[in-house]
Amino acid sequence: MYYLTQSIAIGFMIAAPVGPIGLLCIQRTLVGGWKLGFITGLGAASADLIYGLLGALGFATIISLLTTSKLWLSIAGGIILIYLGVSAAKNDANYSAKVQKPHSSLKAYLSTFLLTLSNPMTIFAFIAVFSAIAPGGNDYTEIGLARLSIICLGVFLGSIAWWITLTSIGYYFASKIEGSKIKVISSLAGISIVLFGCYTIASAIATTL
Repeated sequence: MYYLTQSIAIGFMIAAPVGPIGLLCIQRTLVGGWKLGFITGLGAASADLIYGLLGALGFATIISLLTTSKLWLSIAGGIILIYLGVSAAKNDANYSAKVQKPHSSLKAYLSTFLLTLSNPMTIFAFIAVFSAIAPGGNDYTEIGLARLSIICLGVFLGSIAWWITLTSIGYYFASKIEGSKIKVISSLAGISIVLFGCYTIASAIATTL
């Protein structure tokens, strides 16, 4: 129970900083409802779970590959952010879930899943987490399979808890805001996401010069 509680708290704190994915989650909650916003967050949580498993299992080769590919992954992530930001800025805000396209939920999930995977530095946060929780363990054979499963589950649940919190807050305020104002907020969120994407690409290129 101790490891589960601790890892839930860590998963919540890792997910909590409101960056481009948080903005995208809020924007989709405002224009598409709670479900679409939560699915957006679920995509990020799923990617966090994969990186958490890799960090815990100590896949040094994969970690090294991700690190050496950081530039191209960052550029790819930046391009995806720009595309999603432009789409969000142009989106006609309509709070009714009936206007959503049939596959919008799947697209919402995959977009944040791929975005989170495009940030390989996330894996180092999880490596630090496992080092803190199990100081004597460098891989799953030393941490223990049962403990590893509990920790990974806790991190995932903590991340999910954050996205439920964020989308619930967004859903609450969406019901209090006029449609015209939601459209303005959605456009501003889209512009912010585009700027995040441009910054991601620029900083990735700058670090290689």
